[in-house]
Amino acid sequence: MAKHERKHTDSSTAAPVQDAFPSVSETSNVGYSLTLSARDASGADAPGDSEGSAAVDSAAETDGGSAGDASDSSRTRNAKSPLETIDQTAEALVPGEDDSDLPPSFGRKVNIVLCAVAFLVLFGYLFIAGEGEETLHAVSSFNWAFLLIALVGIVVYWLLESVCMQIISNHLYPGFSFIKTNIVTIIGQYFNCITPLSSGGQPMQAYYYKRFGMPLSDAMTMLLVRFIVYQFTMTIYAVIVLILRFRYFTETLRPLMYLVAIGFIGGLFLMAMLLSLAFAKNTITKAVGWIINVLANFNIIKDRDAARANANEQLEDAYNGIRVLMKEPSLLIKVSGVTFVQLTVYFSMSFIIFAGFNLEANDYFTVVSCQAFIYLIASFVPLPGAVGAAEGSYIVFFNAVYGAPSIVALSAIIWRLFTFYLPIMLGMTLTLMVNNPDNWLAKWIAKDNKEQLQRHADILAERAKAEAERAASDARKASVAEAEAVVAAAAYEASATREAELDGAAVDVDEGAITVPLDADVESIEAKTVPLV
Repeated sequence: MAKHERKHTDSSTAAPVQDAFPSVSETSNVGYSLTLSARDASGADAPGDSEGSAAVDSAAETDGGSAGDASDSSRTRNAKSPLETIDQTAEALVPGEDDSDLPPSFGRKVNIVLCAVAFLVLFGYLFIAGEGEETLHAVSSFNWAFLLIALVGIVVYWLLESVCMQIISNHLYPGFSFIKTNIVTIIGQYFNCITPLSSGGQPMQAYYYKRFGMPLSDAMTMLLVRFIVYQFTMTIYAVIVLILRFRYFTETLRPLMYLVAIGFIGGLFLMAMLLSLAFAKNTITKAVGWIINVLANFNIIKDRDAARANANEQLEDAYNGIRVLMKEPSLLIKVSGVTFVQLTVYFSMSFIIFAGFNLEANDYFTVVSCQAFIYLIASFVPLPGAVGAAEGSYIVFFNAVYGAPSIVALSAIIWRLFTFYLPIMLGMTLTLMVNNPDNWLAKWIAKDNKEQLQRHADILAERAKAEAERAASDARKASVAEAEAVVAAAAYEASATREAELDGAAVDVDEGAITVPLDADVESIEAKTVPLV
């Protein structure tokens, strides 16, 4: 098994990112992989490595690179099918084990076969679950207008994901196009669907963010922040549905709820680790080092020092991502709010589909809870898109709610078409388009990459100007406040002095008059008698 050394790159060149995304995965087709980057603590890209840069530049040229950069002769010389070049690009940027004896597209073909088999099994169940006549009746009675509503729902889900990424992008790298953010989002959904535990989504998103003009360090920090917020929000969501519906489903589906509990505990443990890292970094680092030592003693880890160094770098990167949120709590609040709405939209897809069958038992919160439980079960299934587990748990949960096998089987097909197969088809199409330098979309991206530099510079200049004006305004306010404080202090001192003089003066009351001596410095005037009013 080949070892892959970590490569570093500066902000002007792409770099291999597999080692930057090595560990924790949370998933189904909407999950996120914990992205841990190869950058220094300041967040800037590390100094360039010529070998790594050369490898990436070669890969970028092979897969199309920036539109218009490669010559016609070079494109002819490297002519291959678009999907093969994408596979080779992913292999160069996201290296895995030494699979030199397998063709580059072997893993992709296996994933496609798995997806096709899962679809055929689900389609077969549609006719096995109930009589063919019942299935045909369910199809004929379905209100197809709800398909359009479901399509709008999944599009809204994608847009909200892009909104979350854009909010973080505006903080880390302002000026990045929202259209390109949407493209990267769909491509990320595509790779989430075709890789086990959705492990390929974020590495490829980092790669395409880099190709679209964002520094790799900013892209990886952004994806890490997104993962943390997503995990945080999903944990809160899971707590809510478990409190309100866990007992309800435990009475009828106890074995399945054990799987739900496993998925929830896994996510909760990950969230606890992230929070512990935020407040007890040194303790967590020592604990991880101890675990590595134990595993090394049992020969599970071969290179103890390399494992410790890699773990320390990952923990440092995770800590830096958490620190971004701690410094900007408003960022956490905004992205968490949008994510909560996004999850609600996604978990409402089944409710929309069942509404098309006009079922009276279509209780909204029960359906949303079922969908959340299905997500928790699918999150730890190590298959592309959790094929099999997602469909199976869907059918079991909703059969318990509706008791209509034919309708549930048909709704499962519609649900997977929108949440699994549609992202694959759309994501693959966009991937092919952006990797074809002659395509209009690739040309627009190349043009926008150049304009983006100016947008980014202009926004930074405006922010610097606003900051300078704010500082000047604060300084003026401080000067005015200081002057007012000096005047107030002087007035207070004068008033206190006058009161002391009056308190020390001799006051005589004689036949309706008060005799008050004047100031001591006026010696030529005798005391006056002031009549009482």
